[in-house]
Amino acid sequence: MTGTPQIQERSESDTEVGWYGPTPGSWLPETVLDGAPLERIRLPDNKGRARTQIYYDALVEVCRRQAQDPTVAQLLTNMRPQALPWLRQLKSSGIATVYSVSQFPTWQQKPLKRIFRRRGYRAVFNALDALVTNSEAIEEFLRELGVTSRIEYIPNGVNLQRFHPALSKQELTARESLRDRLGIPADHKVIAVVGAIMPRKGPDKVLQAWRQILPRFPNTHVLFVGPRADTHNLKLKAFGEDIAQLVTSSAAPEQVHFTGIVDDVDNYLRAADLFILASSREGTPNSVLEAMATGLPCLVTPYLGISAGIGRAGEHYHLVDRNQDAIATALAELLANDELRRLLGKRGQDYVVANIDQQRSLDHYAEFYAELAATAVPRR
Repeated sequence: MTGTPQIQERSESDTEVGWYGPTPGSWLPETVLDGAPLERIRLPDNKGRARTQIYYDALVEVCRRQAQDPTVAQLLTNMRPQALPWLRQLKSSGIATVYSVSQFPTWQQKPLKRIFRRRGYRAVFNALDALVTNSEAIEEFLRELGVTSRIEYIPNGVNLQRFHPALSKQELTARESLRDRLGIPADHKVIAVVGAIMPRKGPDKVLQAWRQILPRFPNTHVLFVGPRADTHNLKLKAFGEDIAQLVTSSAAPEQVHFTGIVDDVDNYLRAADLFILASSREGTPNSVLEAMATGLPCLVTPYLGISAGIGRAGEHYHLVDRNQDAIATALAELLANDELRRLLGKRGQDYVVANIDQQRSLDHYAEFYAELAATAVPRR
């Protein structure tokens, strides 16, 4: 790496307005991600038929544009049975379709919904050319559901060129600069949380645990890196108010930081001292793997869909119960022991470097896409 890492100077209003400003159904300005053009369309915030129709109409439009090579549509959105007509349009156009199942569906946790929705989801999954998952537990769930489409297990990959500890002079300077901008003194400790502010991610549990340890560790900050779903989704209004109350009524509200959407998550992780994932439902969350790659000791609470892909509990990360007392105890243990933090962070980093290099996953995806494209050519 050369040059000084760039820190994105942006306020929450700057980062959120680009998405929340336009009317649903509006095309957003085309951008480039890692050298590839990225087309974006504004979707409604709430799930429903309007969201489904806007998304899939746009997808069909983009995929049907003249292309020299076979087209593979990799779907990452929440797949719903209502998507069947659009999937059939794509398939009839000679486009291979694959869906990433990266976490358990919410209905799987509710007995009645599980009974009534199995058939619809089985039908839509079997209409796809293939599914890909990063969790053995989810792969097993799909087979039990009755999915007969091809299922490919591809572990998540981490870009090790981006996510690594701050070692160079430039990276150390960038770490100090970011902490200065956030008002975090050099001798204070930072707990990082990456992901949208929503109930499933457990930000309230992290704040409750932080409040509990604050008297013993008064120089501890919480850094939330991710979009404020709680302030933009009307369904989360009460939850957002609870989050605000937990912060403002604490002994140190100025030590809780919300970044909003950022493009340089790696810089924020390097500015932290430890990481926590308190989610209730995931697959193999890249946020944990990226934190490990950065050398941060990681706390993870048990979640539906937990995968061996994030390593072994007790060796590469600490697994703690998903309640404020257990989280507080684990945080206090790490904050009080510099050597324990260093050892856990090193083990996690070594695991990611040895097993989760992004290039391996990209090679696997390239072979996978080539096979899918070959099957789609005769249909075209």
